[in-house]
Amino acid sequence: PELQDELQTDITKKRTVNCPIQQGLADENPDIDAIYRLTLPLPFSFEKSKTTDLHTIALVNNAFCPFNSQNTTWFKEAFPLLYLPSYCSFRMTDIWRSFVAQRIAWTCDWHILFHESTVRQERNDHRLLGDFEDEISGYLHNDKIFKALRQANLKKGVENVAENLLICYTILIEMSLVDSKEIPLLKAWLNDLTKNS
Repeated sequence: PELQDELQTDITKKRTVNCPIQQGLADENPDIDAIYRLTLPLPFSFEKSKTTDLHTIALVNNAFCPFNSQNTTWFKEAFPLLYLPSYCSFRMTDIWRSFVAQRIAWTCDWHILFHESTVRQERNDHRLLGDFEDEISGYLHNDKIFKALRQANLKKGVENVAENLLICYTILIEMSLVDSKEIPLLKAWLNDLTKNS
């Protein structure tokens, strides 16, 4: 019931929004969690529309939805948010990165765009129960991450993205979901971006 209540929204309204992060779907063997793979049939292909905007959705601020590294376009202004945490489960690194990116996107008045499939994936062999085991930290903690990131005191504006990244990853460290060794890597990433911009 709680999830259904959160999903009650009007998706028929159209407006122009800034979306420097755009997640495309993938046909046949999309990047989904182990529970789906263990319980539902694959391959799966998404329905194609004749007009692109029918299958294009931009999330409003305060809405979280995981997105991954595959078939995702990042525009230059969002490059700092490409940082992938190293000290967490490999199965969660791009998912938790997506939560941090979304939270910081709100401070820049950016939206995360999801559009119809433009690729097909032939997936390499995986041990599904191993994937499930590596995803348990997400199943157990994603909701806590949403709540903590929503409450984070972040500064508005693109000029504060780097500082906001440090705040968000510090929160994940305080929650014992990411190791404190993450901060030196994140600072090195931000330093490299500054040198190359």
